[in-house]
Amino acid sequence: MRSLENRPASSFDQLLGGHATGVDIIQPSSVLNNTPIMRIRGINTITSGLFPLVIVDGVSVFVGSIGGLIGNNPLSDINPNDIQSIDILKDASAAALYGSRAANGVMVITTKKGQKGRVKVNYSNWLSRSTPYNLPELLNAEEYTMIKNEAMVNSGRAPGYQLMKNADGSTVNTSWYDVAFRPGISHNHTLSVSGANNATKYFFSAGFTDQNSYIRYNNFKRYSSRINIENQVNKAIVVGANVNLSNSQNTGPNTGAIASNSLSSSSYNSNYITNEPLGRMTYVLPPNVPVYREDGSYSIQNGVSVGYGANALSIGTINAYNLAMVQKLDVNTSENLSIIGNVFAELSLLKNLKLRTNYGINRLQVENKSFLNPIHGGGASANGSASNTNGKYIRSELVNTLKYDLNFNDAHHFNLLIGNEIIKNKIDIWGAQRSNITDPYYENYQGGFINIVPTGNVISETAILSYFSGLNYDYLKKYLLSVNVRRDGLSALAKGNKWGNFYGASAGWNLSKESFIKNLDIEKYISDFKLRASYGLVGNSEIGDYPSIGAFSSNTYGGLPVLYYAQAANPNLKWETSKKLDIGCNFSILKGRVNVEFDYYKNVIDGLILKSPQSLSAGIPGNFINANVGSMYNRGIELGIQADIIQTKTFQYQVGFNFSTLKNEVTALVSDVYVPSIFGVQNMTRVGYSVGSIFAVPTKGVNPDNGLMVFINSEGREVQYNHIGSPRWTYLDGSAAPAIDNYKDGVIQGPSLPTYFGGLNQEFRYKNFGLQVNLTYSGGNYLYNGTRATNSDQRYFNNGKFILNRWTTPGQKTDIQKLQYGDNVSAGFSFAATSESRERRLSQVKNIDIEL
Repeated sequence: MRSLENRPASSFDQLLGGHATGVDIIQPSSVLNNTPIMRIRGINTITSGLFPLVIVDGVSVFVGSIGGLIGNNPLSDINPNDIQSIDILKDASAAALYGSRAANGVMVITTKKGQKGRVKVNYSNWLSRSTPYNLPELLNAEEYTMIKNEAMVNSGRAPGYQLMKNADGSTVNTSWYDVAFRPGISHNHTLSVSGANNATKYFFSAGFTDQNSYIRYNNFKRYSSRINIENQVNKAIVVGANVNLSNSQNTGPNTGAIASNSLSSSSYNSNYITNEPLGRMTYVLPPNVPVYREDGSYSIQNGVSVGYGANALSIGTINAYNLAMVQKLDVNTSENLSIIGNVFAELSLLKNLKLRTNYGINRLQVENKSFLNPIHGGGASANGSASNTNGKYIRSELVNTLKYDLNFNDAHHFNLLIGNEIIKNKIDIWGAQRSNITDPYYENYQGGFINIVPTGNVISETAILSYFSGLNYDYLKKYLLSVNVRRDGLSALAKGNKWGNFYGASAGWNLSKESFIKNLDIEKYISDFKLRASYGLVGNSEIGDYPSIGAFSSNTYGGLPVLYYAQAANPNLKWETSKKLDIGCNFSILKGRVNVEFDYYKNVIDGLILKSPQSLSAGIPGNFINANVGSMYNRGIELGIQADIIQTKTFQYQVGFNFSTLKNEVTALVSDVYVPSIFGVQNMTRVGYSVGSIFAVPTKGVNPDNGLMVFINSEGREVQYNHIGSPRWTYLDGSAAPAIDNYKDGVIQGPSLPTYFGGLNQEFRYKNFGLQVNLTYSGGNYLYNGTRATNSDQRYFNNGKFILNRWTTPGQKTDIQKLQYGDNVSAGFSFAATSESRERRLSQVKNIDIEL
């Protein structure tokens, strides 16, 4: 794993993008320890768990986003420098060994072990500097006042924006980017000791990471240690343990950019306005107001508004905080104490028969804290608030396997595996929120507050009981066959549907070992040519705790304790299943200097668990029941090439290239699936289209006669919007038109999932000097540019430089409408419009590493 070692990242999954075919890794933001979006051969569910199964030394670990308002990725508890290899299981036969947990793919991670020889002591470190990149170019103070005053005049109002002078006579021209960002310096250190003798292998490591984001006050620290030990007690018994202990803490402001764990929720909606996420404030705050007053205090108008400076009150409410004050006084932290480990014993019963017992545990203690100051910002209305949640995530696994190897005449080789597994998951989270602080001196939960309410309380427990077997066979390494079968019982499903049968089979043919191929004398050009195919059925066990049962929850009514109906039962709820097909080949050319891998895959997903709408008169909570009412498929091709371009004693140059395609289509739903928000609907899941496709109202552009934005409604008619008009919505002839409805008039523009992606990875080595350059690319998908829509808003928001090309004169052709003060419709802010929908083609240098 040289390509993943000593690179500036909180977790190994952030480094995988562009390194493997079929694996698309998206880092949603630069917030430290933010959980990446990991997709293996596309998206395989809609409302259930989205993340692949991650196995570390035989222990399945927790994945997802668990930090509240800031980043917390459980996979960051693993030091990337401790990893020996990562195997990504995509085809049905390999994934079927994990049965009901393999729908989203499987990552099998093996950590480093000791090797025979002298004791090896290794120290490695990295140092990095990060800065923001590709920030929207915004108006300066002079341009801002000119644009906003023009919008006010166009709306029949007197100008209200004015420039302001500093004490030295210069014009106030605040860059809120400079307030929020600064270069971040980070470093990492790992020390390891390893070795082995005839009886014992050992590996010990200790690591320290201190990362500082370019976002002010965003810091991540991790202390980690690992011990892997294996001992041959005698000829028949081997025992060992692999244990990782780590403590990590992330501190930072609310950025509004923390990923959700499923498509059915939207983390941003819960953060918008109330806590004013940093990412939004950097480009909406006025540049003509100062950060500080002349006396050095923060410039604020009241508890919820930045100081107005010289602007007149006639401009209306500035619904944005003083970013510097909120960043400094509001504090969010997320801390982990994590143990990932297993102990195992292997007993040789006969010459080729081995019994192995493995007990693993992932125990994760998480503490999330948030403090909102009482003076200014999201905590002002409550006179300050503090919340603490403390959670325990515990997963234990007991696996027993019996393995038998058999050889016939050195030609036929059989490997038979049978086993059973018991997995138990328990989550116990409790918390409270305190508000109305008694003394502004307090800055933590333990201070004096008047009010207290419970928050974030969760308790759940699930289990999986499994029986599995596998058979591998090869004849002279020429013909290969593998079959895996598994039966899983899941506590989350109702009686009669708890058990599921999963399977996978693969076959391979090594043509290079056939005599008719050898007779062709082509091995000097093509060698190790293998054909392979696999098919199987796997499932998704990440469907929630008890989606099939009828449930009640507790509350109060009139001060008295009550129970209320919280979830309707569906005893017919079954597994989400995935049928996987893979056909591919591998071969080498130029005597093994170039290795090529090619695959075609198709994954058909059935029984997707969705909210099935019910009649309002039925009195069912939320008017839905959980039901298996959806299906979809993913298909595509994958190409991977590894080449040793130059191989000499002193200089080596290696290149790796991979290319993958993805076609995702929903084939059955009971109704559209989308996440509504205060901005309307931007993503739509609908039959015949890709999951989460970009959804927007079509626009024709700006009417050159009057500067109004023209939309196209569901009837195909052109409708223009005049923010100060009466009526506001009219047809082009001036007659009144129905207002545009985001859902009714919206049209799917294209997939949000990339239809192709990959990477180009190069490594140069000269003696002890190394250089790695990693490039990733993706495209074929659409994005909705909500930032540009925000940068076009004609309230107090600052605007992008592009707004200077606005319509001003009849007959003028431009894509920026006539500016009218208060207009948040024309540019696609209040609902999605195609003016801000773009097809995406992206390539970027992901990493450049120098090794000495």
